[in-house]
Amino acid sequence: MRQLLFIPVFLLCISAVHPQSLPPQLYPDSKHAPFSQGIASGDPMTDRVMLWTRVDGLGPDERAELIWQVAADSMFVQLIATGNTVAKPNRDHCVHVDAVGLEPDFEYYYRFGTSAGIFSAVGRVRTLPEETDHVKLAVFSCASIWAGYFNAYRMAASNHNIDFIVHLGDYVYDYPDERQLNRMPPFEQNDVTNLEEWRERHRYYLLDADLRIARQNKTWIAMWDNHDIDVPDKSRTGEAIQAFYEYLPIRMPDSLHPERLYRSFAFGKLATLHMLDMFYFRGQETHPDGDLSVLGLQQEAWLDQQLRQSSATWQLLGNQEIMSDWLSQGTPKFIRNRRGNGKVFDPGNWNGFPQARERLFQTLEELSLRNTIVLSGDMHMTFFMELTSWPNCKELYHPRRAPGSLGVEIAGPSVSRVNMREAGVPVVLLPIIKGISNRANPHHSWVNFGRHGYFTVDLTAEKAEVDVWFVPIDRMTDQEKLGKRMTVLTGEGHWQR
Repeated sequence: MRQLLFIPVFLLCISAVHPQSLPPQLYPDSKHAPFSQGIASGDPMTDRVMLWTRVDGLGPDERAELIWQVAADSMFVQLIATGNTVAKPNRDHCVHVDAVGLEPDFEYYYRFGTSAGIFSAVGRVRTLPEETDHVKLAVFSCASIWAGYFNAYRMAASNHNIDFIVHLGDYVYDYPDERQLNRMPPFEQNDVTNLEEWRERHRYYLLDADLRIARQNKTWIAMWDNHDIDVPDKSRTGEAIQAFYEYLPIRMPDSLHPERLYRSFAFGKLATLHMLDMFYFRGQETHPDGDLSVLGLQQEAWLDQQLRQSSATWQLLGNQEIMSDWLSQGTPKFIRNRRGNGKVFDPGNWNGFPQARERLFQTLEELSLRNTIVLSGDMHMTFFMELTSWPNCKELYHPRRAPGSLGVEIAGPSVSRVNMREAGVPVVLLPIIKGISNRANPHHSWVNFGRHGYFTVDLTAEKAEVDVWFVPIDRMTDQEKLGKRMTVLTGEGHWQR
């Protein structure tokens, strides 16, 4: 077992890389080496939470003994939980600790240390509440490290009112978008194809100081999407999944089936968050009537059971891609023919599985779950929408009152990945496209096609308030702008307009 006394060697390796060889705001945390990729926490429960770190500078066959500590104070005088763990080469020297024996709804401090007495940075971690009357989440998706700065992560990390971070996928990207090469290193960034390349991509992402601080000071609940685990050779998808588990603070729900990452988190009786995976299982299984499943039969059954068992006021569905229709019918042909199937703009998401979506909507109707909020990513644009099967039928749906809406959906902006503006759509045309889209989609309460950032969900027993925060990506900044605030009242299932 190696004693961690190799820090000078590690620092020499870092100093050998010329500072100008990496883009701005990308550098290892050399101050806390060998924990230079930082620390993280995730998958909270009322009495435990997953802690993560990685040990740098070890050889391919070396192991390292570590200690971990959770304390009630930042000086680690009042230790609450502590233990030993080992950084092993078969996990790329990533370490996961399930820290147990914690109190519910409490913010702790945590850190890792070496046998030589060298400690990591100090992080904050929060457990889930047993009972609460308020919780606030920050929700992210689609963070391309080459597209621009991760200011959005830093803004959320510094906001003490945010309790947890929810990440809906595309946490890392397998390749850069050629239209968005704003923060590129001088060495080539190829499409990722194997385990070692996935590990290297995760390590490269953790050079970003803003991402590290968000992982260090907020407890994460994360799901993958296509860019996290999709590979040209499907036989190697398991390697992408392995790297995702290695580098994220996730408690594996089913060790025999690591692909089953869907899971639920209860915030007392106030809300339950169901993290869905509609990417991995999409279209792989069929129901007896021949309809394709978007979640897979087992996940569908699991979600149905979770919804029936939950007595929480709010049901939150963490969802990689939009559930509501984005209809192209009724738009001019030159727009309708550019993308989609002539009916919807993207048949690859829930739009292409209307029977599966209708099955879920029927469950929401049967259980009278009008306090349902779908949290979606992947679009790179912002959509406030209402859940309805009949968006263009005035007898069955009205955008401001009953009947018709089963709940609401917010699809948030990308952290940095390309949107309409960067895809080459002239800025002057964005309002025109927005107007055309809104006329074809009366269930869309508000949209924005050209900004980046994240959104927050502020929940009480009386209402849910959702704020979209727009953050520049072309420069380092601490400025963010409130793009839109929308509210849904308990029991109404509509956005207040």
